[in-house]
Amino acid sequence: MSKFGSLALVCADNPGAFFGTEDARSQGELDGVDLVRVKRVLVELGYAVVAEEVLERDYDGPSRLPSHVQRPSWWYRFFGVF
Repeated sequence: MSKFGSLALVCADNPGAFFGTEDARSQGELDGVDLVRVKRVLVELGYAVVAEEVLERDYDGPSRLPSHVQRPSWWYRFFGVF
């Protein structure tokens, strides 16, 4: 769940463990039926589900990211750092 608004990410493991949803599915780590169910529930709860692949794209908008973030991405913008 995002720290800004109603965005949600569904991934097979920790974010970045796979190259994206299709990679996780092809390796048998993310079941397509389960993925559809989880997405449906999140949408019913008012969340917008964002693909992990989209969140890894570069972000060049305004932000207050920590100085140690070398390559800002949409992930850092909307989900933050651990």
